[in-house]
Amino acid sequence: MEDFLTAFATLFFIALVIGLIVWNFSRSRAMLERWATINGYELLQAEFSWMRFGPFFWTSSKGQQIYRIEVRTRDGQLRRGWARCGSYWWGIFEDKVEARWET
Repeated sequence: MEDFLTAFATLFFIALVIGLIVWNFSRSRAMLERWATINGYELLQAEFSWMRFGPFFWTSSKGQQIYRIEVRTRDGQLRRGWARCGSYWWGIFEDKVEARWET
């Protein structure tokens, strides 16, 4: 019985971690898509940045998600840059997206 409980607790923990990772990415992606719509952009590409944080390198916390983005504006221009989802203290629990564009 003890082995069963240990195995169950281990599987539960693994499932919880996987669920939180999936929620984390889907939440930040939804925030990014909503931000693009509100600002009149068509989100063409949003690539999660594992190692490079662009202009957000020194000012981001672990709870924030950084994306390399490409959008199309209302007038058809393409813009590329970086987007940061979430706030410094609350991470993606706060619905906040900040973008920095390349020139």
